[in-house]
Amino acid sequence: MSNLYDCTFCFEDEGRDFRKITSKCVHRAVVCTECVRKHIETYIEKQLVEVPCPTNGCTKIMERHDIKNFTTDKNFEIYDSLAFKLAIHKIPDFRWCKALCGTGQIHLGKDETPIVICQTCNAKSCYTHKVSWHEGQTCEQYEENKKQTDFATKDYLSRISKPCPNCSMYIDKNGGCNHMTCKCSYEFCWL
Repeated sequence: MSNLYDCTFCFEDEGRDFRKITSKCVHRAVVCTECVRKHIETYIEKQLVEVPCPTNGCTKIMERHDIKNFTTDKNFEIYDSLAFKLAIHKIPDFRWCKALCGTGQIHLGKDETPIVICQTCNAKSCYTHKVSWHEGQTCEQYEENKKQTDFATKDYLSRISKPCPNCSMYIDKNGGCNHMTCKCSYEFCWL
């Protein structure tokens, strides 16, 4: 028979620390702090910032200070940075520098004045297309060239390759028989 204080994840009780998991939870902690830490790290590795309480049946989301209480300083820094980046992406007029200097800014000119000049490194980017500035082209010209390039790429791919009937990844045939095996493990006949 299991101890009332066994961790529901690792089933250990000896030397395990149990404490309230979130500031919102009202239940008794049934997951040890070590397993809560591992639970949080799994979410951070998947780049998810909404970390639910690991207790079965509890749907409470852990707050920032709850995460800080259970994880290492290094993992909390990763979590905090990810949470910041996800929050900043929700601002419609925010653009990251396309020169990858690591900064970004809100561009108030929107599509009417599409050139965004980075306040840190002075690199130019296009607000509308979210790419480095297409020097010598208006946004309309860039859009037209992009359509032509996309068409040419699709035409080229259709001549040298075929999409896998299972996953649609393009495959080219470089010799041998017509029996094809895709990276998704699906097998089909080239003909």
